[in-house]
Amino acid sequence: MNIDALVESYYKRADEDKFVNEVLRFLLAEADVSVPAKANFEWSMIPDIPISEIGWSDVSTSEEGEKILGPQRALLEQYLDNIGVEGGSFAAQIASLESFYENGAAQIKEESGDDRVQLIRKLISYLVFYKTLTKVVTNFNAASAGFTFESFLATLMKGTQIPTNSNTIADFTTGENIPISLKLYAEKTLHVEGSFTDLVNDLVEPKYNHPDGNAMRYVLCTKRITGEGLKQKGTIGFYQFDFTLDNVFAVLAKSMAKSQKCLYLPMEFVESVRAGDPVDYSAGLPAQENLPSPEELEGEFRQNALDLFKQLPPGSIIVPTQEEFDEMLQTIDYAKSDAYFLEVPRGDVKQVVRGISKMSLPTLARMVLAIYAEGHPKLNQKHVKFISSDILAAANEMIVGRLKASELKKARKAALDATEWMTDMPELVEFYGDLDEADKAVALKNTLGYMDTFQFALNRKQSTTEAPPINTQKFGVLSIGGENVEKMLKQVSGILNDEIFTVFSALKELSDNLNGFFAGGLADDGKAKVAMEKAQEIETKTAQARGQDSASGGGDPRLKGVSTSMGGGVSKTRFEE
Repeated sequence: MNIDALVESYYKRADEDKFVNEVLRFLLAEADVSVPAKANFEWSMIPDIPISEIGWSDVSTSEEGEKILGPQRALLEQYLDNIGVEGGSFAAQIASLESFYENGAAQIKEESGDDRVQLIRKLISYLVFYKTLTKVVTNFNAASAGFTFESFLATLMKGTQIPTNSNTIADFTTGENIPISLKLYAEKTLHVEGSFTDLVNDLVEPKYNHPDGNAMRYVLCTKRITGEGLKQKGTIGFYQFDFTLDNVFAVLAKSMAKSQKCLYLPMEFVESVRAGDPVDYSAGLPAQENLPSPEELEGEFRQNALDLFKQLPPGSIIVPTQEEFDEMLQTIDYAKSDAYFLEVPRGDVKQVVRGISKMSLPTLARMVLAIYAEGHPKLNQKHVKFISSDILAAANEMIVGRLKASELKKARKAALDATEWMTDMPELVEFYGDLDEADKAVALKNTLGYMDTFQFALNRKQSTTEAPPINTQKFGVLSIGGENVEKMLKQVSGILNDEIFTVFSALKELSDNLNGFFAGGLADDGKAKVAMEKAQEIETKTAQARGQDSASGGGDPRLKGVSTSMGGGVSKTRFEE
């Protein structure tokens, strides 16, 4: 019998089901089905998700208190929900991720058991985490990476990024509403800095649910990266410590001179406490309302800079895009970084004081040049200095001029300069340690650092030590970069190949038995039965891969499935909305 004539006559009789007919035509007349060799999985096969600080921060609450996620945040959560330890701490999540890098296949099999859907879901999710983390940390400058990194880790911890100008030193909260102040630093970074005023406010009047009550959690991430493009590779080390109402004096007393100066207490206050009748010295100073916190001043600086840029001629190369403007402001990190300011004399030391300190033009020029270099290759130093001196520095000068014009500020400064201070660190630590909780809160608000809005700083060695009083916990090192991610892919490629091999083997047997069935004049029931079995096996395997029951079509309501497209022996797997 002529197979072509048989197929042709069959199609003429059964055109009521064109889809099935087309599949049969492909299998019998066109397809050269073969079981592929093992696939070589690489970076490009891991699903890409949009990187967006704003999109990942898109979380709101309904009137009923229900958490509402924006589409990009929801997509990221769908992946991150499948990794780590359910309800685990920051340390537990990082430990799970670190373990995956070392022994991915064994870890996933242990976590998933016999659940094939969970196996593939976890596998892809871990790989997406590492690929996305690599892109966040390596594809942006330090400041931009820091802001996006905050949003990324907030999502990992089921938390929420905190808007700027919120009068807190915290950057995001975890799902348990634990406040986190996050620092992403290059390996060579020497200092951890922050607003002492905001830290005190967080310790005295906590807004969140730290397990120690009056406390603030710091997470330090130190990155070390070498190479370019996909050849980049490196590590991020994770450290954690807590500032508490009890340990803040002990920690900062062992730190840098600028931090120690924050702890100075008026002798009048100290003597009143010792006499059993505490006096709030700060309450008698000229009004502090004329000394905004660094966070408040940052909002004013941003608006000043925006207004000044709007006054530039349209079409000028020096007018930044919204993205470039945001990158400038993120890089400067006005409220938390002293690097862009000149110090001014403050008693026996020099300090950076927002509202008094001018901005350093050379430092600003280097920063702006780095931001503009890629998008404007012909931009020269003259243009850069124009931007930095006439816009960014001018935005700060507007604040300096406004605050200098305040007579109350001058009076407050004069009062602080005339104050007699307790300055001996061991004596201060002992005095503070003997106070009860209520008096510690009052003492913090009477420190020089709080009353004069200083910045504090911890040196690198101190901020990462496990020794008291800071007791920093190092809870993991994650390997990132294209090369390291591909190393993980190789470790788990056997799992992916097993799934692909089974489907292709069934497809080949289906094709062979269909051909035999038709070539035998539709008489070989055995071949027809095998073909049906293989068709059912393919359906079942596909349903399993999609996270569905083949009979019900159900699946994970959060992660609706995994679709797999295969060609040329290579599998590309992605999550579907």
